[in-house]
Amino acid sequence: GLFEVANGGTLFLDEVGELPPALQSRLLRVLESGEIRRVGDNHSIIVDVRVVCATHRSLEEMVSSGDFREDLLFRLNTFEISVPSLRERMSDLLLLTKHFVEQRKETVSVGTQIMTDEATEIMQQYNWPGNVRELANCVEHALVLCDELPIRTEHLPPRIQRAGGKLVCSSLINTSSGKENAVADASGEGELHNEPQSLKQIEMQAILDSLGRNEGNKSRTADELGISLKTLYNKLNQMESTETSPEAA
Repeated sequence: GLFEVANGGTLFLDEVGELPPALQSRLLRVLESGEIRRVGDNHSIIVDVRVVCATHRSLEEMVSSGDFREDLLFRLNTFEISVPSLRERMSDLLLLTKHFVEQRKETVSVGTQIMTDEATEIMQQYNWPGNVRELANCVEHALVLCDELPIRTEHLPPRIQRAGGKLVCSSLINTSSGKENAVADASGEGELHNEPQSLKQIEMQAILDSLGRNEGNKSRTADELGISLKTLYNKLNQMESTETSPEAA
């Protein structure tokens, strides 16, 4: 039915490498004859359709393994455009992120910062196995959590935060106090000074230290820690709940 709808135009087939053998044969027949037949109809319909396909798999390897028809590959591969994966073109990361943000927000003022420098650096360290689709999902996740731009580290999905390792931990610990601070990366490497502490304990201490430096001013504390005021209040509420719970007692 789609060939008939696309008659005189272009039909895009995404993930053509996932076509089962039976559909590969039918697609080849249409491409060679330029004819389709409706289900239950005895008459063929001539169509003139340009077919564009996309796949993340190597069709040549699939041909070698017998999973894809060689004659269909020759029919489809008139002109090939190889698009590098996202991890091979990190220079496009900010541009694509801005595009996805603008898709989901009605208005983004000119000059608005989309992401903090730290969040950008963490995203550039991530390997992006899911390519651009995963980036779109990441942006959607971040926009659900952040009340306003820019996107910060804590708005990113946990798997991407872990890719930043030491950067994520450093965002919770402000080293300007001159005190000894524990900084460890997500893999557990790095030195811990004084007694071993969990990441949660380090985070709590960093918040308390910052509150002390800012004389209890929560707005300045949030700015110093690089988190939103809402996130700071949430963390303070969590700390209060932990301290008053029976287990903590």
